[in-house]
Amino acid sequence: MLYKLQYQIQHWRYHKKAVGAPVQPLYEQPLIKASQAFASTRFLVLDCEMSGLDVKKSQLLSLGWVMIEHGRIVNASARHQLIHADRGAGDSSRIHGLLDSSLAGATSLASVLMLLIKHIQGVVLVFHHASLDIRFLQKAAIENFRCPLLFSYIDTMHIEKRRVHLQGKTMGLRLSQCRERYGLTSSPQHNALADAQATAELLLAQASYLGKGRELKLSDLSLRCAK
Repeated sequence: MLYKLQYQIQHWRYHKKAVGAPVQPLYEQPLIKASQAFASTRFLVLDCEMSGLDVKKSQLLSLGWVMIEHGRIVNASARHQLIHADRGAGDSSRIHGLLDSSLAGATSLASVLMLLIKHIQGVVLVFHHASLDIRFLQKAAIENFRCPLLFSYIDTMHIEKRRVHLQGKTMGLRLSQCRERYGLTSSPQHNALADAQATAELLLAQASYLGKGRELKLSDLSLRCAK
């Protein structure tokens, strides 16, 4: 019920502003139902790299994504989009390895967002630590297209936090820590695409664990609407 209400509020607030903008198709698509089966849902697993954690001062540097269809990762769908950053990569380059020289000739943020919009129509987005990535994406969308993106999403970190809490335990929730609990190996890389692929593997492991003996639905994964 809360998920549907979130969608209705977001749609009511911005659907008029979306007319004629690249985000318009997102406001015209039907709401994905929380009762929809996991196995029949298409997912786009997305990760963002930024120049810092402060959304007011930092910039998006790259987006990486990969699709999940019929419960399988579609490797051919993988994309890693570098974004031109007029203020440079900053100190964050020590983490993701993106250098100012790499970003100088990269694609504009508006162009990358438009490509993303084409891929997220009719799918559920997946993040690990969704709130941070969504804040940057929505800020970028508002600055470029006058209104935010409208999409449904799930957060693998939230799924794991809830699972650990139900077990009465306190455990780390970083992507590598969550993967380790399912026997998934750590990736030596740290860029947007590598993290998107690692998150996709984590989601499938979580779905396998939660769906034992029953049909898993999106409501079992705390489906939400971006705002």
